[in-house]
Amino acid sequence: MAHHHLVEKDTLIRANRTLALGLVWSGLIVCVGAAAVFDVGRWVGAW
Repeated sequence: MAHHHLVEKDTLIRANRTLALGLVWSGLIVCVGAAAVFDVGRWVGAW
C-alpha cells in the first residue's frame, strides 16, 4: 500500500511540474509575441 502512495505522489509531482513549465513557456511565448507586435507597430508608425 505504501508503494502505491509513492507512485501517486510521483505522478502528482510530474503533473505539477508539467503544468508549471507549461505556464512558464506560455508566458514566454506571450511576451515574445507582444514584443514583436510592439516592434512592428513602432516600425509601421515610423513611416
